[in-house]
Amino acid sequence: MATSATWRRVAGRLSPAAGRTRGEWATDWALFALALLVGWLTASPSAYPEIGVWWWPWDIALGLLSSASIWWTRRYPVAVGVLLIVPGAVSITAMVGALVAVYRMGLLAPIRWALLLTTLHVLAALPYHLVAPVPGMTWLMWLIVVPLMYALALCIGLLGRARRQLIVGLRESAARDRERYEERLATTQRDERERIAREMHDVLAHRISLLSMHAGALEYRARSLHPPDPLELQESAGVIRQNAQGAVEDLRELLGLLRSDGELGAAAPQPRLTDLDRLLDDAAAAGQHVDFDSDARPERLRETTQRAAYRVVQEALTNARKHAPAAPVTVRLHQDRAQLTVTTSNPVPPGITRWDAPVEGNGLIGLEERVRIEGGSFRAGVEDGQFRVVAELPAGTR
Repeated sequence: MATSATWRRVAGRLSPAAGRTRGEWATDWALFALALLVGWLTASPSAYPEIGVWWWPWDIALGLLSSASIWWTRRYPVAVGVLLIVPGAVSITAMVGALVAVYRMGLLAPIRWALLLTTLHVLAALPYHLVAPVPGMTWLMWLIVVPLMYALALCIGLLGRARRQLIVGLRESAARDRERYEERLATTQRDERERIAREMHDVLAHRISLLSMHAGALEYRARSLHPPDPLELQESAGVIRQNAQGAVEDLRELLGLLRSDGELGAAAPQPRLTDLDRLLDDAAAAGQHVDFDSDARPERLRETTQRAAYRVVQEALTNARKHAPAAPVTVRLHQDRAQLTVTTSNPVPPGITRWDAPVEGNGLIGLEERVRIEGGSFRAGVEDGQFRVVAELPAGTR
């Protein structure tokens, strides 16, 4: 049983039908039929009186072998090329099979082997005219025609090889381009998600910190010896309601952008430096003391630069409310010809040093990314008892 399985594997490898497409089947059938037709037309003893009658059966047998070998030239081009050197040299009916073998070597075999075996085919075929001259052809013509025929067959094979390599190269290039496009698309989508996440953090953290401050103040007053009067309760509840409603609206807007795959900048207008007054009013309404000074000229700044500066101030106020609720905040904006410098600072709680400061959260990391994208620099940390945030943004014109 093992021997029969081995023979089946060998027969499968030697089978001429292995791995052909429909186009390859059609091509091989056409070449096989052409080889038989040319062999049948040239097998004429009367046209070649110099060839003995005893040789014609051998000539025809070699022609049939050459024609049949066409079916194996795809899988074994070098082996078939070597096999047909002698038939191509001594049999006139084997001419087409030998030329097809040379063509397939140019198409599929290593080029050095194709050139070497084609040369051997030519050298072996040239003496044939001395033994059996072809009618109507001189010796000089034979010396020119035979090398040209084999060279033409080889060149056609080499052209087919070049075409295949070109197609493979184009497909590989297209595959690489598709991979790079998918990578760029994934990177763009990730960057967009991160950008929207930063916007959600900046907006919602500010709103929720205001809610937390008002709620904490009410809780404290409720437990104190002097509880708030109804009017104060009404005002605080109104501020809490407005900020809660604003947080819900901001969240709805951002979630709508995620559902519609829209650009963040295409929705409601994004905040600019001219909106800082409203931001500072909200902070003051929450009981936060802010010392603000600015000589910035928003009309000379790009919108993205204004937005980054606004977010720096917003995040600084939010962090101050969270980590130093009663501390005053200083905000300075200074603009010269080269850059816009945003500096915020607030005292840290007693006993807190630069090593005790909380680890940077998403807000500061997001701010640093914003500033870096704009081509600026960013630093944040405890300096001389102050938690200081400094952002330097290029003051490019619109």
